[in-house]
Amino acid sequence: MSDLITVVGAGSRTAAALIPMILEETDYRVRLLSTREVFTHDPRVTAIRLDPTDRQAVKRAILDDIPAVIINTAATTNVDRCETDRSTCWSVNVDLVEHLARMCRVVDAHLVHMSTDYVFDGTKGPYSELDAPKPISYYGKSKLAAENAALGAGIQATVVRTNVLYGPSQEHPDFVAWILESIDARVPVKVVTDQYSNPTYIDDVAEAILRLVRRRRTGIYHVGGADYLSRYEFALRIAEVFKVPTTSLEPVLTDDLAQPARRPLRGGLITLKAEADLGMKFRGVQAGLASLRHSLYAKLQHPTQRRSLLP
Repeated sequence: MSDLITVVGAGSRTAAALIPMILEETDYRVRLLSTREVFTHDPRVTAIRLDPTDRQAVKRAILDDIPAVIINTAATTNVDRCETDRSTCWSVNVDLVEHLARMCRVVDAHLVHMSTDYVFDGTKGPYSELDAPKPISYYGKSKLAAENAALGAGIQATVVRTNVLYGPSQEHPDFVAWILESIDARVPVKVVTDQYSNPTYIDDVAEAILRLVRRRRTGIYHVGGADYLSRYEFALRIAEVFKVPTTSLEPVLTDDLAQPARRPLRGGLITLKAEADLGMKFRGVQAGLASLRHSLYAKLQHPTQRRSLLP
């Protein structure tokens, strides 16, 4: 059996947390496929820069060194842009997954695909794996189509749904970074009070993916944080943990923002299946933000210290 994991979309936030974990906790070799250059100093890692929508390039990269597992973290995630540029959204979020599923069938690889709570309409969240999806945005529809492509391909396939990811990667600004940067710049920031989710610390997602791979689990798994709260409540907790003022935060309703794409208001995910099957307890907001603050402080203390892999 192959000892290789291929990570598609290796420049993503999820990949940035996952790849060092694979190298630290397993003996797998890792092949990285990314639209941008990925620097590595680890001999177990090879990196290929390519367009993931280029089917022939992806095919060559996979057949050149056949993997046991393909983890797809590539996606177009700008919800409003997906609403207006539907062709690009579908090409990256759906066509790529269909192609990866075909390649997994050819090489007998396990496909792990990342998805989102935006496959639900947000009328009665948080949702379990047994709840019927009903997306209300084009982004959500594309992610549901991708799930169906993976799960219906007749291969070993795992779909990992998550929501509101945050973590220490400075390459990928997230909700926490946006809030902190806005407060630091004294820029007024409108934060919705009627969108609910369970924000997820990125290292928990990476650990869940790794356990799913090692235990060869298939099907749908929900991975999310322990606390269910609104975006505005999350912003207040961020300010509290990082000891910054809240005067820049302006509570608003989703309708006040007049965004092109509709958002699920009561989203979020029930994670009991993943916790029981993987033996994990996902961090709540307080613990996740404390981990993030510690990580950012460590980077400030050692600014010249480089990891073996820098997405």
